[in-house]
Amino acid sequence: MAEAREATVSLRWVFPFLRITRVDPGNVQIFAREGISLSDFARPETRIRHRVAMELLEAAIASTGDARLGLRAAENVEPGDLDTLEFAARSCATLREAVRCIGRYMSLMHGALESELVEDASRAAWELQTTDNVAQLGPANDFALAVAYTFVRRYTGKRGVLKEVHLRHAVATSASEYERVFEGATIRLGMPRNALVFKSGVLDAPMLYANPGLQAAFEAHASALVERLRRKESVAGRVRQLIMKQLSTGDVSMPSLARKLAMSVATLRRRLIEEGTSQSEILDDVRCELAEEYLADRSLTMGDIALLLGFSHVTAFYKAFRRWSNGVTPAEFRAQVRQRERETSSGSGLLAS
Repeated sequence: MAEAREATVSLRWVFPFLRITRVDPGNVQIFAREGISLSDFARPETRIRHRVAMELLEAAIASTGDARLGLRAAENVEPGDLDTLEFAARSCATLREAVRCIGRYMSLMHGALESELVEDASRAAWELQTTDNVAQLGPANDFALAVAYTFVRRYTGKRGVLKEVHLRHAVATSASEYERVFEGATIRLGMPRNALVFKSGVLDAPMLYANPGLQAAFEAHASALVERLRRKESVAGRVRQLIMKQLSTGDVSMPSLARKLAMSVATLRRRLIEEGTSQSEILDDVRCELAEEYLADRSLTMGDIALLLGFSHVTAFYKAFRRWSNGVTPAEFRAQVRQRERETSSGSGLLAS
């Protein structure tokens, strides 16, 4: 069985399309199918599969009849929409440094979009190319390049700095809109790569929000987020997410997990071993983490917690918890939590007085 290795996309990359089409995410069946709720839109770390992002775009084009959606959505990207990636890049000293910064952390927005600055004696091009096997719609290419150009204009204050725009799709979504959005640059369709080709000297343009201290802080944060994302989207990370989602109501056995990840059981077991873990270790870690969270909630009985953690009876939960916590029982742990809460409350009262 072939192993699925599809990249994911941040909801922040998708949101501009919802903004211009005025779609209520709560009414989009694709989101419901993927387990995305309204509350997920408030979390920058929420991601959807790249294939699903293309499915959403295709549905939006079909419902509106507007092939210009990629260009229109890009113009509606607001400052801060791209979160840490944007803040790190706009704080760089020059446009050249900003584009290179985006290349390092582009996966925060789009796991399959490779951003690369290519410079030689004859040209300087910012290339944006998808690297997985998901078919890319023309408006998606439009969006990526128009967002990039919006970034250039917004944070350098420069206009009309493009020589050419290279687009992989062979048919223009709108020649007049290309002329307007890319400010008269020569449009070349059916190219090997999507790219913005700059006029001479543009990459040396200073950034309007250049700040070395902030840039270093944002870059450190971006680096940490990329590493966290890498771990989350590893096979072990994907198994962990499935277990978290299905623990209380679903099957978290190896056959079930392998089926959802489009792998054979043997492949899943091998991949987990390569990453230094196993299904049983991940299940144990998830149960331990959730157990401590649930025990802090006084409204949950021990029976409730055992059920939420997928145990068939309370005795099995007690035995497992004592193993996780070096002999501490769930009741003792809950008492310790309450004691800490009382001490914290008492300390706050003293400070207030």
